Amino acid sequence: MNTPNNKRRRESCEKIEKAFMGLLQTKKLGEITVSELCKLTELNRTTFYANYADVYELADKLRQ
Repeated sequence: MNTPNNKRRRESCEKIEKAFMGLLQTKKLGEITVSELCKLTELNRTTFYANYADVYELADKLRQ
């Protein structure tokens, strides 16, 4: 199951968030793409979209 406490899901989210924070060091938010994040983390786009609607939602979740 892909529940919020699932270890694989938590690890995927951590990878995505870490890669996103790294990209924010060199790029503006509007320049970061889902494809780029997926390539860096070696995760599928489906995994990204199962957890976030887009990079802006990801940014909002990290701000909280």
